[in-house]
Amino acid sequence: MKDPRVQQKRNGSDPEIQSGFYVLKHKDKDVSMIQMDNFTGRLEYVLAVYLPEELPVGCSGDGSSLSRWWSLRAIPDSRKGLRQVLSRTGMETSQALLLHSYGLSLTDHYWLQPVDRELYWEDLNFFENDFPEELGNLLTDSEVNEEGDDRLLKASPSASVNGDMKKKWVIRDGERSLLKVNTNYYGQQAVNEVIAGRLHERLGWKNHVSYSLERIRIRGTDYPCSLSPLFTSETKEFVSAYQLLMDYKIPNESSLYASLVSRAATMGLEEEKISRQMEYTIMTDFILSNTDQHLNNMGFLREPEQHRFTDMAPVFDTGNSLFYDRDVIPHGENLLDIKVNSFSRRETEMLRYVKNIRLDLEMLADFPDEAESLLLQNTKMPEERAEEIAHTVREKIEYLRMFQNGKKIWEREKYW
Repeated sequence: MKDPRVQQKRNGSDPEIQSGFYVLKHKDKDVSMIQMDNFTGRLEYVLAVYLPEELPVGCSGDGSSLSRWWSLRAIPDSRKGLRQVLSRTGMETSQALLLHSYGLSLTDHYWLQPVDRELYWEDLNFFENDFPEELGNLLTDSEVNEEGDDRLLKASPSASVNGDMKKKWVIRDGERSLLKVNTNYYGQQAVNEVIAGRLHERLGWKNHVSYSLERIRIRGTDYPCSLSPLFTSETKEFVSAYQLLMDYKIPNESSLYASLVSRAATMGLEEEKISRQMEYTIMTDFILSNTDQHLNNMGFLREPEQHRFTDMAPVFDTGNSLFYDRDVIPHGENLLDIKVNSFSRRETEMLRYVKNIRLDLEMLADFPDEAESLLLQNTKMPEERAEEIAHTVREKIEYLRMFQNGKKIWEREKYW
């Protein structure tokens, strides 16, 4: 016999959500009237826009981009284990899971209010109100003493975290933090986050997210997981680089990189400040062989009342680095042909954007040894693999030294 609660969802008659009409809210401001499919969680129609200036950054004034914005807010379909979570919670899609939490996030101050319910930001938002971890536990396969029916899960910010790695929001000593875990590749991605933080500390770069390590038990085995504090707040939102450019047509004469800098400058940031962090990130990504610096992994902090950017978002999400998913670790000239998901296709070509910043590489003299030590202490990878990874870091530092001394290493000259 089918669960009647699931059948109610199919009929669009969830006892908590009675109709498909919602108001998109920015805190308590009515921004737009929209119609949602309560079963799939998809945005069907934008019926009216009341405050175009309050629409999410990157959305056109008529609201035509809201459907895309909403879909990007949900957990991606590529997240491992998502189908099992949807099955256990009785949800059809990750967007339905997001709608169940009113679209609330710890990234910004947007949410959806059913038109037939009187709800308020101060009573719902996750910045000020605690939230249960049931959904987060399901999304990370955490072994906890679960009681009750998964279909009765409460609203959770874990429904609005994108990216392929399993993750959940937790509250530790009253502070919101993001916990990320991966059970393959020796759990290296979590440790890579901490290694990246040590790199930034050595170089004296303050605008980065600090990661710490915890352990999580999944199916009888302990794995390392990374824990990072929230960098948004009740007065500060995050806008990804992708979101900023979502509804923007890049001029033929401009590069993606240049367009991002100029667009962010129109939102209140100085171009020099933008370029400085982006150039720094390119060079530290080079050292760590971070292959995944895409437009959702960088962005800006926004003051929503003034509708302006106040700063670059801190450097974050460097887990896809140090050859975490490779069986064979490259060395020598092979390190000059690494493909990346960013402004250029190859890592060395990214260095072409670096014009005005230099790193003090003397501060990294024993950094490769520290990276090796962290990998051996926190994963079960073979010593030989950790040694090889540390060796690539030494090689990359030397290549970067050559670049800072004027060598165009992307031309594949035989420097090694």
